[in-house]
Amino acid sequence: MALKNTFLISSIYKRKLSIAWILAVVAVVGLGYFYQGNVALFQGIAEASETIISVPSATEIVKVHVMPGQEIKAGDTIVELNRPDLTLRINEVTRELDAIEGRSSLNKADIDQRVASVKADLATRSAALRFEINRLETEYQKNKEISSKLKSLSGNNAKAGGNDGMAMQIKNLKDELALAEKNANEQIALLQGSRSLQRKSGVTEAATLHKELEQLKKEQADLVQIAKESWVVGSVNVREGEKVSSFTPIVTLTHKSPSLIRGYINEQVYQRMNLGKDVEIRTLGGKGKPIKGEVVGLSSRIVVFPDRMWKMPDMPVYGREVTIRIPEDNPFLLGEMVAISEEGKIKDLATEIMDAIFGNDADE
Repeated sequence: MALKNTFLISSIYKRKLSIAWILAVVAVVGLGYFYQGNVALFQGIAEASETIISVPSATEIVKVHVMPGQEIKAGDTIVELNRPDLTLRINEVTRELDAIEGRSSLNKADIDQRVASVKADLATRSAALRFEINRLETEYQKNKEISSKLKSLSGNNAKAGGNDGMAMQIKNLKDELALAEKNANEQIALLQGSRSLQRKSGVTEAATLHKELEQLKKEQADLVQIAKESWVVGSVNVREGEKVSSFTPIVTLTHKSPSLIRGYINEQVYQRMNLGKDVEIRTLGGKGKPIKGEVVGLSSRIVVFPDRMWKMPDMPVYGREVTIRIPEDNPFLLGEMVAISEEGKIKDLATEIMDAIFGNDADE
């Protein structure tokens, strides 16, 4: 009798379990039908933003201070580099600046010397001319006095003769003095203008070299790479003593926790996604509180989903790539697959199924 009751109970339990599974399938189909065209639900992969250390010129690796997987903080030295061409150019620019300053000083001294020479020649020539003018004017005045005392001569005859010739000579000497002063002043102005032009040219050239030197010193300081924030070393792609070409990735750095989700949405429903749209991200198991994210990027073309999202190994899946920014404080692991839905549109799927099958008392 007990065996019969046990068999009867087992049969009833199996029948109820079968009915529960059927109802579950019906609920899933019903939910899918209910949400079709109304809600975007897709998957993605948790990733972290990366930064690659490289330099725009060929360089030599002096010392690597980190290793893959190491956590570093702001202020930690990552790698030391060396560029012999940079040191050589810094020395060349420094020498050119010294030469410009020295040349400017020499040019100024030479021009000052030439200006002084012109002034000295003018002074000598002016003194000789003024002496001769004074002598002639004195003699001219005496002759006029003598002529005025000769009453036998008429007024017209007194004004004529040697006195008129002497007056013309005095005038010519004064004109010669004025011309000499004019020529000397023009030479001095030209020399001083040349000095000003050379000074401006030297200042412009020096300013260009100073700007280049500042940039070179900045590049030299960047040869010692210092972390500006906390990172995790992703990969070290070089060895000490190795020479690498320009823009070769030297060290790859990533954040410790994911900072973005790379989502892949089916091409049939990607129109529902817009920049700035809020979404919810959950683990694939649906456990834990969902994380709020914001759509910050949409690919402009259809791409192939990662292999791990293919339903069958030889059947690629296509759609649109969606970049979602999430808070740094999140429970996801790097590389973890997650479920993404529009904010407030999808409840926990397991809860929906349980409610559809057993009602609100499912938790009990």
